[in-house]
Amino acid sequence: MGLLSISSIIGAGSRWMCAFVLAAACAEAAAAGIVPDVTVSYDQNSPSGTVTSPSFSTNSANELLLAFVATDAISSSNTTVRSVSGGGLTWVLVARTNAQPGTSEIWRAFAPAILHGVTVSATLSQTVVSTIVVSTYSGVAQTGTNGSGAIGAIGTSHAQNGSPSASLVTTQNNSLVVGIGNDYDYAIPRTLLAGQTLIHQDLSSTQDTYWVQRMSAPTPVKGTRVTLGDSAPTADEYNLSICEILPAPSVPTLRVSTSTLSFGSVTDGSSKSLSLILSSTGSSAVTVTSDSITGTGFSIKSGTLPATLSPGQTLTLTVAFSPTTAAADTGQLTIKSNSSAGSSNLIALTGTGVLSTDPQLTLSTSSLNFGTVTDGSSNTLSLILSSTGTSTVTVSSVGITGTGFSITSGALAATLTPGQTLAIQIKFAPTTAVADTGQLTIQSNSTTGGTAKVSLAGTGTLPPAPKMTLSTSTLAFGTVTDGSSETLAITLTSSGTESLSVNSAAVTGTGFSMTSGTWPQALAPGKSLTLQVKFAPTTASAATGQLTIGSNSSTGSTSTVALSGTGAVAPKPVLTVSTTSLNFGTVTVGTSSTELLTLKSAGTSAVTVNTPTITGTGFSIIGGAFPISLNPGATTTLTIQFLPSLDGAVSGQLTVNSNSSAGSAVPVALTGTGTAAATYSVNLTWEAPVSTADPIAGYHIYRAVAGSTTFILLNSAIDTQTNYADTNVANGTTYDYEVKSVDDSGVESAASNEFTATIP
Repeated sequence: MGLLSISSIIGAGSRWMCAFVLAAACAEAAAAGIVPDVTVSYDQNSPSGTVTSPSFSTNSANELLLAFVATDAISSSNTTVRSVSGGGLTWVLVARTNAQPGTSEIWRAFAPAILHGVTVSATLSQTVVSTIVVSTYSGVAQTGTNGSGAIGAIGTSHAQNGSPSASLVTTQNNSLVVGIGNDYDYAIPRTLLAGQTLIHQDLSSTQDTYWVQRMSAPTPVKGTRVTLGDSAPTADEYNLSICEILPAPSVPTLRVSTSTLSFGSVTDGSSKSLSLILSSTGSSAVTVTSDSITGTGFSIKSGTLPATLSPGQTLTLTVAFSPTTAAADTGQLTIKSNSSAGSSNLIALTGTGVLSTDPQLTLSTSSLNFGTVTDGSSNTLSLILSSTGTSTVTVSSVGITGTGFSITSGALAATLTPGQTLAIQIKFAPTTAVADTGQLTIQSNSTTGGTAKVSLAGTGTLPPAPKMTLSTSTLAFGTVTDGSSETLAITLTSSGTESLSVNSAAVTGTGFSMTSGTWPQALAPGKSLTLQVKFAPTTASAATGQLTIGSNSSTGSTSTVALSGTGAVAPKPVLTVSTTSLNFGTVTVGTSSTELLTLKSAGTSAVTVNTPTITGTGFSIIGGAFPISLNPGATTTLTIQFLPSLDGAVSGQLTVNSNSSAGSAVPVALTGTGTAAATYSVNLTWEAPVSTADPIAGYHIYRAVAGSTTFILLNSAIDTQTNYADTNVANGTTYDYEVKSVDDSGVESAASNEFTATIP
């Protein structure tokens, strides 16, 4: 027995042959809270190098923005998103999947401030059909730059066929998983896996599908493998990119209603209490562990601690000042908590004790607002002066300033014993329709202040009058087809203080008319009346007119509304096809060839294309959902397949049906020729070893697919000849062969050198 080596290769027509030589000796064988805010989308269904979202505004600051972009592809160098811009923000790529035709990408940005009326644009590497979806999220992590801290795990997936899905393992509790995909083969709606939500889906004009989906709810526990995907379709090429959005960490925060409590002057032997409100303003519960107070005369009266406050919950502490001496006192209230804003809150306390024999004057209010008063009439309010000290207080004078303000009663000067009161009447009588302010100044011997001031305010208004307000000063009907009409409404509102009388309404201008309204009509204040105006053009030209309304409005007895519109010729749908014949040439039986037919809307109105019909053996239409409506200038492409089953020439016809004014049926001739497929075999020959100590009983022939190290035995029985024909080969495949000699005991030699054959 011996080793085998290749000696020659012989090719003959469509059959392949090879030869081996035996040599040498034989050997023995051996995957809080995030809140979605705003989502906008735009489907770019005509090829373009850019795609831009509609304008949008966010509702809060510190939001994560994600731009989802999916595209078609037109060349072997696949499409990518070169850059994303918008909102004055910096955009960074999160995930890109484009191993299959087209691309599915996620880009991120972070908006510290609220955005108003912004758009987001993506620049593409190819001029293709595409989709952009922009979603914003509040309640996300705010660390890092450009939203990097709000992105956790990332996943991508692609396949030439199968149910679209991608997985990741979450890195934080309560995170949200979102993703985008593209289906290059067909425009087919997605069937989502359970617990998932479709954000947007586009069945494109190029028979692709672009979609964005997310988990319906956050994933509670980190370390969970999450699979985002669809159960159908199952046989198309796809790209899918997904990512994890991370929530803002939960933090306890305590806010106090004030940093100072000022008790003012308090008579020795009495007490005054003030309240302090503690609020939980963070995203998790805050624990107030203790409070303490320092300063003579200050004490805590109510508020039980420790206390745990859930987000939004409050607790009221009551602090009292009870002076025992006539002196100014200061102190401090200290509140301890686990607040992220600081473990200690310090509240300054101030108060002044006064002698019990002090005269004190107290006013019932520090301001008097007379509201709105009609010119020529008046309004009177009272101010109560009280002696609240322990000795007699003397009011020496009261002065008043401000247009329209006056004192009508109250004897001054006056002496008030402890507990006695005095009422002063102040009147506001405006003479003009403007806002007026003034001041009442009271002089006394009060130890709390010798001068007390009361602010005065009031507004004069004109006497009642009728007034008419129109909802618009123009009615623009736009373009209206001759023979049809358009009706617009205008609202008349009685906006005065007396009943409005609408006496007449008339329309001028060719094609304009009023369809409702009888006169006169009376409208009480606040009531409205709607008029309907119609534009019915009879010619294709611009027209103007005027609506004139007569009333007793104090703003003018005549009000006008400008009317405008344009008559247009009735639109017509027209359908054209890119060719009237398709020749598929010669196609091997059992294989297929496709040709494209472009349909175009060439009229002045949308054309409706119904389901096309096709005749001829082997001809069929691939994909496409009908009926379909094409706006003027829009196109769609039909893919026609020829799959012959027999040799010979075949002809057929495709008929495109529509509501085209140029003809409802357009025929397209179909031709093609089927031809039988070629068959192949590999013939192997080799030479037996010249001499061997172990007699050769025959040979084993082995084969492996190129690139694999696993060789499979082709002959179950020993081949006693020095040649072998392998007829079980597949077109387009490369094989490696080797031969081993076998002795009478079934022991094999080492393998020969390998021979490689490629089947066309």
